[in-house]
Amino acid sequence: MATVKPIKSITTAADFCEHCRPKAISLMRAMAKFLEELSASEPEPTATPEATLRAAGISSKRQAQYQRRMSSLLAGREG
Repeated sequence: MATVKPIKSITTAADFCEHCRPKAISLMRAMAKFLEELSASEPEPTATPEATLRAAGISSKRQAQYQRRMSSLLAGREG
């Protein structure tokens, strides 16, 4: 069985064999393009728990009642 040696550091396309070099260059270009597009795009807005509950139609009053009930149950008190 062949022993696989871990790659320590590949820094340039010249580090690849003739057969793999064109594929490696193509992959590196695709990755660079993707990273450029990713850094240029706007981040997705963060959804807050309040916004999620509001979108589900749950009022803050109802959520507060639920939280009080769960706190009582977890504390061993009947509410």
